[in-house]
Amino acid sequence: MHFEKHISGKSGLPPGIPVYIGDTPPQETTISILTYSEKEVLEYECSQPEEVLSHIQPGLHTWIKVQGLKNTDLIYATLSSFQIHPLVIEDILNTKGRSKVEEFDDYLFIILNRFGNTDNIISEEQVGIILTDDIVITCVETEESFRQLKERIYHARGRFRENGVDYLTYSIVDTIVDGYFTVLETLEERIEELEEEILNHPKTDTISSVQLFRHDLVWFRRRIWSLRELIIQLERTDSPYIHNQTHIYLRDVYDHTIKIAEDVDVFREMAEGLMEIYLSNISNNTNQIMKILTIIATIFIPLTFIAGIYGMNFYYMPELSSPYGYPGVLILMAGIGAVMLIYFRKNKWI
Repeated sequence: MHFEKHISGKSGLPPGIPVYIGDTPPQETTISILTYSEKEVLEYECSQPEEVLSHIQPGLHTWIKVQGLKNTDLIYATLSSFQIHPLVIEDILNTKGRSKVEEFDDYLFIILNRFGNTDNIISEEQVGIILTDDIVITCVETEESFRQLKERIYHARGRFRENGVDYLTYSIVDTIVDGYFTVLETLEERIEELEEEILNHPKTDTISSVQLFRHDLVWFRRRIWSLRELIIQLERTDSPYIHNQTHIYLRDVYDHTIKIAEDVDVFREMAEGLMEIYLSNISNNTNQIMKILTIIATIFIPLTFIAGIYGMNFYYMPELSSPYGYPGVLILMAGIGAVMLIYFRKNKWI
């Protein structure tokens, strides 16, 4: 087993220091604010923490979107202005962490992974959510996250205007869970392609493809179970920041995670079946080859015996002096081979 050596940029630093940790370079940091009520929606772009605070108005629901994790100082200053704990900020900047929910006196902290599909390429990013009374703060790695939710907020007849920011938090989580269905569809297409390849034209690297698919399933299953535990904790929490009517929606999201987990388990069983089918096909092909070689060897045993007799070249062998000896022996050998082929076919050995 090989372990990849990875030295974190956090190594040797005290806890709470804002350092980005990830597999890809971070994108530029932008901060935008969306405030809304039943009557109006306002949107602002901010470059300083003071601007963020100035746009928060009592009586309006506020969605603060931090997109891109490159400017760690700006992120730290912005979140610190809301008295967010430094370890929470550290978890947001560490994109290699695990999904979890943490309850604090002044806010609820959620961190989970989001999947997307662009040109049949599955991408993963971490999403940090901080929920307070009338404010939701989301911290994401890319700039184009949750655009559809923004459009739904602008829709005057939507439920966002009638509900609080806990409903917005549910909608963010629900959107993330929908992304898991995208991955599920991709896995389903892959297993169908592997099944067709194994049944029709297996290759030497087919077994490697099946093994890689099984590893992907294990990796994705871990993500699902982590998300499932997170949804359970959200649905059962008695935090004052999630209202009773929102628990019903979270219960529906939990049902979706159950469906995804069940489908992944089905895919794992199918992958095991594909492995068995592949090995069975290889065994059957080997047996077929051995069967053909055995039949050929069986036919040539009497022919070799006859050829061996006349290869001894004794002087007093009567057939040696006969003008019909050579063609007669060839006809005899051909007749023996034909009779054996007829016998094998009659017994359905070939």
